[in-house]
Amino acid sequence: MYLRLAFKNIFRNKTRSLITLAAIAFGCISLIIAGGFMENIFYQIRESYIRSFFGHIEVNKTGFFEKGVAKPFDYMISGPGDVIKKIYSAEHVKTVTPRLEFSGLLSTGETTISFLGQGVDPKTEKEISTAVGIDAGADLAPEDTYRITVGRGLSSAIGAKVGDPLIAVANTKGGAINALDVTVKGVFFTASKAFDDRAVRLPIATAQKLLHTGDVQTLVVLLDKTENTDMVIKNLRDLFKKDGLDLEIKPWYEMADFYTKTVDLYRRQFLVLKLIIAVVVVLSVFNTMNMSVLERVGEIGTVMALGTKKSGVVALFIIEGFILGVIGGVAGLAGGYLLASLISYIGIPMPPPPGATMTWTARVDIVPGLFVYAFVLAIITAIVSSFYPAFKASRLEIAEALRHNI
Repeated sequence: MYLRLAFKNIFRNKTRSLITLAAIAFGCISLIIAGGFMENIFYQIRESYIRSFFGHIEVNKTGFFEKGVAKPFDYMISGPGDVIKKIYSAEHVKTVTPRLEFSGLLSTGETTISFLGQGVDPKTEKEISTAVGIDAGADLAPEDTYRITVGRGLSSAIGAKVGDPLIAVANTKGGAINALDVTVKGVFFTASKAFDDRAVRLPIATAQKLLHTGDVQTLVVLLDKTENTDMVIKNLRDLFKKDGLDLEIKPWYEMADFYTKTVDLYRRQFLVLKLIIAVVVVLSVFNTMNMSVLERVGEIGTVMALGTKKSGVVALFIIEGFILGVIGGVAGLAGGYLLASLISYIGIPMPPPPGATMTWTARVDIVPGLFVYAFVLAIITAIVSSFYPAFKASRLEIAEALRHNI
């Protein structure tokens, strides 16, 4: 009986009820759009870093992440082929590629500039570095030997174009100085401008000749899904421990400092947005319920005179708030889904983020957990905002309330 009566009471003043429902629905839509937009930003930044720099997992000799920056040649992986086979034996591993990083000097004959060299396997690296774009020329191929690709910023700084001959100079593993004549095959760009301003990529065999070593520094692992990272890390650690391999593993999220800080910043901003939306919904429903009490004082007095307890009056108004929350929440979910789908279909052109040069297209992800949260928040805020008007109605004196009918 209370449910049917509450439903009828809500639409006695259709205009006010529709405005309240619109406020609740708008709150849900705002949460869905803002949350889905942020989740898409997190996803694109995450995948960009994974597929430009880190892969999902990096495998190095134990101690490399702590001391390898100062002494990189002291932490090299010998016989990487056997290790790569063991990594491939783990479930969810899609690709493994070796890398060899070093610093050196790049010279055109007239201009010399320092660079960060990255020796890569052109075949397997291409499967991982899908977020690395080619600005001019072409990417490295397996048949290339003394060809390199340079970062867009470095290319501009040194004035190197596709086809230009350069001289790469670096210290060998033994401490001597070695140089190679190389040719620019392409100019690339990534999500990091700082990296593009210094980086040179060359076939790992060429890098090994330059450094006089047959070892590699890092094994980069790409998985079938990012969500499987922790599971694979556990399996690889067990495998390495079983085989007595002196190797350590680093997941992508421990290396992507920019990503983790960006996520933390945006999540705190989203928390503020949630609080603002909750306050808007509470005030909207509170206003509707409070006005309803004022308009129905005589009716409330009559109901109480007929034997309805105070708890029954409270229940009636809370059920009205619950119905408003449910209807507004359902409308908000439907509107949020349609609007998110439309925005994702069109796309939002975005400027490069701080420290980057790549533009990108943002979308709004459909996040089931966010839909549940928005719906629950709509119901809870509607119920909470009904408490005071319900309590106020239940405290009316019967005789005083009945006078409003005269």
